[in-house]
Amino acid sequence: MTATEVSFNLVDEPWIPVRAVDGSSHAMSIGGVLGGSRRIAAVLGDVPTQAFAIQRLLIAIVRRAVEWGDDPVGTWTRIWDTGALPAEQIERYLAGVRTRFDLLDPVEPFYQVPSFESNKGDYKPISLLISDVPSGEKYFTTRAGSGASTLSLAETARWVVHCQAFDFSGIKTGDPRDPRTKSGKGYPIGVAWAGQLGGVLFEGQSLFETLMLNTVVKTSDASTVLAQDLPVWERPHCGVGERVDGPPSGPVDLLTWQSRRIHVRYENRFAVGVLVGNGDPIQSHNRQAFEFMTRWRFSEVQSKKFGEPRYFPKTFSPDRAMWRGMEGLLADTAPAPGKTKDLAPGTSDWFDLLLGRGVLAGSDVVRPHAFALEYITQSSVIGAAVDDYLQLRVALFGRTGSHRQYAADAVKAADRAVAALVQLAGNLAEAAGGPADGPRSTARGRGFFLLDQPFRRWVADLGMSEDMEDFLDNWQEQVRSIVSNAGRELIGDSGTAAFQGRLVRDRWLDSAIASGFFWSALRKALPNAFDSERKAS
Repeated sequence: MTATEVSFNLVDEPWIPVRAVDGSSHAMSIGGVLGGSRRIAAVLGDVPTQAFAIQRLLIAIVRRAVEWGDDPVGTWTRIWDTGALPAEQIERYLAGVRTRFDLLDPVEPFYQVPSFESNKGDYKPISLLISDVPSGEKYFTTRAGSGASTLSLAETARWVVHCQAFDFSGIKTGDPRDPRTKSGKGYPIGVAWAGQLGGVLFEGQSLFETLMLNTVVKTSDASTVLAQDLPVWERPHCGVGERVDGPPSGPVDLLTWQSRRIHVRYENRFAVGVLVGNGDPIQSHNRQAFEFMTRWRFSEVQSKKFGEPRYFPKTFSPDRAMWRGMEGLLADTAPAPGKTKDLAPGTSDWFDLLLGRGVLAGSDVVRPHAFALEYITQSSVIGAAVDDYLQLRVALFGRTGSHRQYAADAVKAADRAVAALVQLAGNLAEAAGGPADGPRSTARGRGFFLLDQPFRRWVADLGMSEDMEDFLDNWQEQVRSIVSNAGRELIGDSGTAAFQGRLVRDRWLDSAIASGFFWSALRKALPNAFDSERKAS
């Protein structure tokens, strides 16, 4: 390559896949995305978590580029009201840091360390960067054969950003000059930072709204615009070892945290090999003052052990729909006396502030979108991915309103109704002389599957009804109809053996008795649905 060819600057080159508001899809540069954010509906990715990682990068740029002044909330409000990012400030900032966004710079390439080497001087296959091609095993790969042996520069940029955010743990390549290296190996420091989170991005009607909604400039305690809070591209370029300037300095530092040392080998403007080593380790507890894109769980065991309250990122389970833990997404209320509760994402707290100031209206719509990876085998392998979302009214995020309680009550009603169905499946299995665990698990999965789409439709309009009690009654009636039909199917399919019954743990159990238990449990789970039936009669 000639000198003029040895450049691929992410500020100018198209590498971010987007979907425009008109439905078209194409790739854009950082400058193009930020300049045209009103016309972009969403950032896309080769895998969902890639879109999350890229948008964290864009949010970091917005946080640094905007001149927030002495009143960050006031500045945020003015930008929100204009409906566009401040173009001159964005362009001026990008011009000032442009040299640090060159993927191919020989000295300071973006998110890479060209001096990082293995003790043998070799490289691993470039497919190591691709999270859906785990080493030695192709699961749900989006690339196959020679397609995984090289990457275009645009693809490489996306996967480098993703690797810094979501790389799995395990033994990495160790640079001989890194004191942590032993026998050429870098021993595990944990998964990359975003991979430790139950990532939540609150999406608006355009990318402009999404970037702004997730730019939290104030918490209930203090401003989050901090002079010392710098992204990696405003710091001295990383060396082969870990940073020595202490823990994260603020939200921007965390958004661009360099969890790995990456050295990509390029040939003819394609990436053909890579080294991935340990970067900057980070303790995950008590980062809620700076990390706003995850829920936080209180650990009683860790708090007692270390003599201080300790909160850890609360991850998502691939087997559990996002709505079933929806209450944890909403702005926190005071815990019960003597108890310490989990914390919602800082963005939810931010929405409560904006709602209280009248900047956002209760009828405004946001879409909390969960992005996460599940790591298995001592976090050294990616086992599953989480990509789930809800559509909610902003009214649900207000601490003082009743909407959040209605949402929580609706989820609890669904949980109790499905529990009744699970109990029925187990009783019918035991009445027939079989094991109960399998049928219970199947019934649980089917029950929540049947309620999934109805709940999403119902909760999307929660906050718009004038009669909230009636709205909740409507949900319980829907649950009753759905779960009742599922229960009747189980009873009808239970067979002769369950009808005849048998002695189970010193009590007689048959399909008729199991049916009675089911209807009794369902009435307790959904009292409003059965009360409305009595009122109608």
